[in-house]
Amino acid sequence: MQTRRLIRYAAGAVLAAVAIPLAACTGSSSDKAGGAEKQKPIVLTFASFTGGIQPQLQAFAEEVVRRSDGTLRIKFEPDWRAGDPDAERGTIDDVKAGKVDMAWVGARVFDRVGVRSFQALLAPLLVDSYELEERVFESEIPATMLDGVEGLGIVGVGVLPGPIRRLLGLSHPFLEPSGFRGQVVGGAENELSVRTFQALGATLEALPAGGSLEGLDATEQHLGAIWGNRYNKVAEYVGANVNLWPRPLVIFAGKGVFESLAPEQKDVIREAATAAVPGALGEARVEDEEAARQLCRRGLSFAVASEIQLAALRRALEPVYAELMVDPETKSNIDAITDLKREIAASAQAPACTSIEPPTTASAIPDGTYETTLTKADWRRMTKADWLKSGVPEEEGAVPGVYRMIFDAGELTFVGPGPNGDGEDGSYTVFRDQIQARFSPDYTITARWSFDGKTLTFTDIDCCGGNAKLETVMWASHPWVKTD
Repeated sequence: MQTRRLIRYAAGAVLAAVAIPLAACTGSSSDKAGGAEKQKPIVLTFASFTGGIQPQLQAFAEEVVRRSDGTLRIKFEPDWRAGDPDAERGTIDDVKAGKVDMAWVGARVFDRVGVRSFQALLAPLLVDSYELEERVFESEIPATMLDGVEGLGIVGVGVLPGPIRRLLGLSHPFLEPSGFRGQVVGGAENELSVRTFQALGATLEALPAGGSLEGLDATEQHLGAIWGNRYNKVAEYVGANVNLWPRPLVIFAGKGVFESLAPEQKDVIREAATAAVPGALGEARVEDEEAARQLCRRGLSFAVASEIQLAALRRALEPVYAELMVDPETKSNIDAITDLKREIAASAQAPACTSIEPPTTASAIPDGTYETTLTKADWRRMTKADWLKSGVPEEEGAVPGVYRMIFDAGELTFVGPGPNGDGEDGSYTVFRDQIQARFSPDYTITARWSFDGKTLTFTDIDCCGGNAKLETVMWASHPWVKTD
């Protein structure tokens, strides 16, 4: 399961303001974006069924704050319906019922609630490169698909581009129809996905975000989820260029909440979604590249399908396309996307695997679990200015107790105190007495280390942004004792 830690907090801290009842803020004449009179911001709760907050959504939330001059803010509610294999459809119901103001779900889920306007964007093997996805969003085709959600009692706000989904095989690569026959594939359960895998001879089984792959032969995932969920520990192959579909993020709001906003505020939210599209696509690319690099280092095989194999897959999917083309709007959009695909002539996106060896040396930190105990006195080294600079609330960060680091052949897991302590998965490299730990593309910690056979000691901590002091307290207050 994807996990999170203090370092995830800093990026969204300015957006995760204390919730304020919406009705208390919407009656004032100054309650509009850009109003001259200062006011408390309207805070919209935003459900995310995944454990972390996607950078695409962070970009949207930041645009909302910027364009409203701080009068509108987004408060994310991660792990919404955690563990529920039907979390996305349930989230739509929750927004409609007013349990949360806004949310996002994958465009894929809407055909389960009778909305098929997104089918062209999700047609199998059609949008198979980021170049094509960029052109499709520039054409504003996805924006026109939003009209379909209005009949559900929610308001479509915007569609953001997402990462490309591929097949991760536990024991063999899925490169041609014969590889799918009789196999069970885990993934998001929706009508189009079910029909796609049926046409290829496989069965789709619902898999919740971060769920176990036990009993499955494969799963459809984007590379970031494969890495974040550590699925590479139980699977061996990913089809590098068998690009099933992108995962567009559909942002929507409850009707009552949206209608209570001033016209200028409604415009701000919609414009923020549009403005976030280029950044969201860039984030999807970066996530793919970083995840591919990490997965290569961990020994995952990136299998490339030949043109003959890809052609065979497309022939097997012809019945799916025949069914999709019955709907005039879907046919028109598929034709438009196909024209763009011919125009740019981009090959299916295929990450290159450059290394399968974890970059460690003979004198590297021994694999295993290391523990240290932080006290209240340790945390008092952080001043209020330090907490403010770090972006982490003091009440969330200053937690005494036993902390653990787990080193495993280039992988590093940092776990907080308590039996259910939050953790963060990352990677690390060692060169002589220096270690570099990387928890996300923009959060890297470097330090000097020494190991005496029993305890691991860190000094000279350096980190991005304002968190160097925070990480120094956690990493360098006391030695870490090897427990296994």
